[in-house]
Amino acid sequence: MPKRTLDLTAPYQPFRGASRITGLSIGFLRDGCKSGKIPYIMAGKEYRICMPLFLQQLETEAAANAREAIAQ
Repeated sequence: MPKRTLDLTAPYQPFRGASRITGLSIGFLRDGCKSGKIPYIMAGKEYRICMPLFLQQLETEAAANAREAIAQ
């Protein structure tokens, strides 16, 4: 059986790919999916994180945090 490779350009990533792209831990990503804070779909029994939405969410939160830090 051929070894599965990780395509970092795919819009839906498993935890390992999302972790490589964002630098966040796999545990953090797993907890975020289970709590509904990270956008995902289920592919069989596997979580697949929607990277375009998740990266947009990270950018929005980072901008809000920056504005809050400047205001203080």
